[in-house]
Amino acid sequence: MNIETTTCISYEHLEILKYHAECHNMSLRTFISCLIRFAALWEKGNVKYFKQLKYRKRGEGQWKRFHLVLYEDEYEFFMDLKKLWKMSLAKVIAFCLDNVLEEFLRFLIKAEQKDDYYTDNYRYSGYSFEVGREEDIFYCKFYWGPHPETVRKSNT
Repeated sequence: MNIETTTCISYEHLEILKYHAECHNMSLRTFISCLIRFAALWEKGNVKYFKQLKYRKRGEGQWKRFHLVLYEDEYEFFMDLKKLWKMSLAKVIAFCLDNVLEEFLRFLIKAEQKDDYYTDNYRYSGYSFEVGREEDIFYCKFYWGPHPETVRKSNT
């Protein structure tokens, strides 16, 4: 099942995304997802505590309403990023384009040159979380990969 969401993006950023998605033979939604995932895994955004969510600045430039269809696991991952980075999805996309795009493209070009390069349809399949209670304190841990216990068991 897919989850549909709507955000706003500047026309300039939309053109940049379309251009690079086409150059790398990816759909626009896949390119955006890969870019955001790269930024998160390489810790390009700063985790912020006790702050309000930041949105793009209003009234700057021309904006287009952008409809994005995400897989369920992608959507959950993006929601985690919003919580950690304290940014709206529109701001996350803009942040990635302004701060991460060049490094991501270098990474992507290197990856495409490998003989075993293929589309990774399971980018988020190891995504998991753990909910529990310790000393009467409720906690939730997010794993952007397989649960550590699963990894330990597979290595023995």
